[in-house]
Amino acid sequence: MEASKNTIKKNKNDIKYIDYLQNTEPYNPVYAYPNLSVNRDGIIVYADRNVSRILGYTKSELIGMEATNIYVNTIDREILLKELYTKGSIQDYSVTLKRKDGKVVQCQLEMSIFKDSYGKVLGHTGILKDIKFEKDLRLKIEKENQRLFHVLEQLPVYVCLYDKRRNIIYANKYLRNRFQKFKNKKCYQIFYGKNESCEKCPVMDVFTSNSPMIYEKTQIDGRTYQIHDYPFLDIDGDKYVLELGIDISDKLIAENNLRSANETLDIINKVLRHDILNDLTVALNYCDLIKTEDQTTKNIVMQTISKCVDLIEKTGELEKAFNKKINSNDVKLFDINVKIAELVKHYPEININTLGGCKILVDESITTVFDNIIRNAKMHGKANNIKRILINFGSVPAID
Repeated sequence: MEASKNTIKKNKNDIKYIDYLQNTEPYNPVYAYPNLSVNRDGIIVYADRNVSRILGYTKSELIGMEATNIYVNTIDREILLKELYTKGSIQDYSVTLKRKDGKVVQCQLEMSIFKDSYGKVLGHTGILKDIKFEKDLRLKIEKENQRLFHVLEQLPVYVCLYDKRRNIIYANKYLRNRFQKFKNKKCYQIFYGKNESCEKCPVMDVFTSNSPMIYEKTQIDGRTYQIHDYPFLDIDGDKYVLELGIDISDKLIAENNLRSANETLDIINKVLRHDILNDLTVALNYCDLIKTEDQTTKNIVMQTISKCVDLIEKTGELEKAFNKKINSNDVKLFDINVKIAELVKHYPEININTLGGCKILVDESITTVFDNIIRNAKMHGKANNIKRILINFGSVPAID
């Protein structure tokens, strides 16, 4: 992104501000250098592609051509040369030229004479401009600038541009609405209400390193912003820093509330698991003490209670997995078929088959995850035959 040259102006304090509403003609970089040179004998010795485009000749056709061939009226060239060699240079000189196809083109010339080291005049050189092309290009650039500034004005984030003295030379509507008075103030005065610069200034770091920076800071109005600073080079080659700030205050509050709710739920789950496990342990012990001739029923009851105990313990592992509380040191590469095989023995009544296989980088809780899926399939889906377990990367396992 580039700032238009003529949309930058100086105030009395020599701080350049960009005014997006200023209706000025954008700078045109197309003719930044001389594009036409003619020697003292009237022969074209240099012409670039712009001159080639304007006149319809190839560069090779132009070089060596007599300059009179591109004039509609040769008398116009004589008048031009008289003024040029009298004054030494001409600016915005209007002239009518002739293209290769015979069509007339209105042009402007900026020319100066050039001399050798002894002061002898060798010819003249300068810029040939196509007036219509200039006008069309100027309108196009102006329209693009207006579109760009319109986008910046509508963004729900703040955008500003810093010079090397940390002055804000451009602020979009979002930022202007937050801080009515930003001119003649430094960034640390505007955003943080300080009289001195920050000990470590990200803006100056970007100027020094010429590399982007992303960081978060709470500003003077209590809002926290995620700030993106980028090195910015304008059309004149001047260095600036472009800053984009996104208000993440509500996001941080929501994250804190969710974290607090999860912590509360974690405590509740731990208390419930602890109390239920205690009660189930007592029930299991009492059941073991019961004397009965119906040993089969007693075994079924004890197995059921044991499964409940095992389920509650595994629920704790599931909670760790879903809340991402797994220690990275516990993460290993496991063969998925081996993990499924470990579960088969716990479900002798179900026929479990796997299709294909792979290795996955997980912790031991993956066994608990698959166990939970198979158990739900059995309990809620009344499954007694699982034909296959299909592993879909990026998703949960699919079970038929």
